[in-house]
Amino acid sequence: MRLEEQVCSMEQAKKLVDLGLQLSTCYYWLEQGNVGMETQTLLSESDITSIADAHFYPAPTVAELGILLPTEITDEDEDYYLQGSIGDRRGEFFYIWFQSALDNIEWELFPAIEKDTEAEARAEALIWLLENGMVKPENLRL
Repeated sequence: MRLEEQVCSMEQAKKLVDLGLQLSTCYYWLEQGNVGMETQTLLSESDITSIADAHFYPAPTVAELGILLPTEITDEDEDYYLQGSIGDRRGEFFYIWFQSALDNIEWELFPAIEKDTEAEARAEALIWLLENGMVKPENLRL
């Protein structure tokens, strides 16, 4: 599996920074302007110290996102638990959602997020939770 498939996308990395996450990760997206065109490269933490005048965005891995993403969220009087599905049952996509069971009825906190990689699915779920005030950056397990 390519390294780019094991981290969130650059757009998601930018969004996580915009939403207030200050992460120290194993990998970083490098964004450099080149004659009016933006390029993006994935670099390890040790490589970024040798490059000046560039913008870096933390690119959390599947494991790092797994630590950040809460497994349970309480909304008013209801508890929601992290759920996921991978593989053939629903196609070749990665799904993540938060779900609760109340009186044998399943409730979803948000519709299932479908992405091509598990890292992107986890990042998208985290972005949704942050954007909708369900979690705050300072309350996440960093």
